[in-house]
Amino acid sequence: MVHATKVEPFRGWGLLGLSTLAISLTLPGQTIGVSSFADHLTTDLAISATSLSTAYLIGTISGSLAMPTIGRWIDRTGVRKTMILIATAFSIAVAYMGTVRHLWMLVIGFVGIRMLGQGALSLVGQTSIALWFDQKRGLAFGLSMTASAGLMSLGPLGLTSLIENFGWRWAWVISAVCIFLILVPATWRWMEDRPESLGQRPDGRAFQHDDAVIEIDQYTVREAAATNAFWVLTGVTVVSSALITGVTFHHFALMEAAGLTTGEAAAVFVPQMVGTVAAGFIWAWLTDRVSAKFLLISCQASLLGAHLSYAWVSPGIGAALYSLLLGANGGSIRALASALYPKWFGTENIGAIRGLATAFGVGASAIGPLIVALGFRATGDYVSLNYFLALVPAVAIFASFLLRVPKKSSSDHEPTA
Repeated sequence: MVHATKVEPFRGWGLLGLSTLAISLTLPGQTIGVSSFADHLTTDLAISATSLSTAYLIGTISGSLAMPTIGRWIDRTGVRKTMILIATAFSIAVAYMGTVRHLWMLVIGFVGIRMLGQGALSLVGQTSIALWFDQKRGLAFGLSMTASAGLMSLGPLGLTSLIENFGWRWAWVISAVCIFLILVPATWRWMEDRPESLGQRPDGRAFQHDDAVIEIDQYTVREAAATNAFWVLTGVTVVSSALITGVTFHHFALMEAAGLTTGEAAAVFVPQMVGTVAAGFIWAWLTDRVSAKFLLISCQASLLGAHLSYAWVSPGIGAALYSLLLGANGGSIRALASALYPKWFGTENIGAIRGLATAFGVGASAIGPLIVALGFRATGDYVSLNYFLALVPAVAIFASFLLRVPKKSSSDHEPTA
């Protein structure tokens, strides 16, 4: 008698949820999370806002230097083990932030939460999604970007509540405990490195006799870095990372200069999150259907529009439009970076390739607040500053026109085109 073999349901969608949760829990290491503690850090540590920004810059750049190494480690060791170790280390780093007593302790803390949170934990979560989805990768990243952006939008409210009820030091510690207890056991129980380790295929596709026809070029880091596409996409990511972080870090100053109250300035985050969620899903979904060149150009057009629209920011629709455009850029670039690297360069070395790109992106986010601060000092007002900043995405749009999608030749060498 022949017994039917029980086929295990495709695990990718569940692991998409787990990876999205991991990305969402990087909140305490993201600018939007750190900003909730900024005033408390400057007051209790008796440091200036400039010193805080400088410490943030040093910590972020230092943390970014480890990203290529962490990416290669993820490729060698697998997603499950690295996510457990990174989540544990990130929890410790977040808890450490509650113990800082002086500036150099703060710098060390920023290195930890930026390297392990914004950098490593985001990287390993996105790597997992890239490994489990291929033809449906755009949809998968769209869902992930939508959910993680929505969850992160609630983060500042949660952190503010913790600070008000327990103080800023215990808020860090409680956040760390939550990250550890939520993510580490779940990863230990459910995470799997690749679909092939369970006898499955990306997207849950069935095995076919003609599978060999569906072959994707696999690039090493060196090969990927030799392509025009890698640097165009990475460059566009750097532009968005630097400018969005810069204006977010100085958000309240920008809004108050435009005539908004503190409460109105806080409310402006709502349309920004709407733009982030909507664009994240739409641009990720479109990566399977529309040319990358068009997607990169339209992504940077939203950032260009945001900077130009600042001149019309006022309480009401002007501030909402500015914020919506800014959010659209943030959501679209996250989606494109997540989907296009594995689409172009394969998944065999995706951790290392994304690690190199993430190092530039994280490093750019470090200098963003300084660019805005120095630009305001040079121009004297935020309207002129935003007109000047609009030149940067304009250059990125021009660079996107020069994009050449990579394709290996039959001899496995990148063609000159």
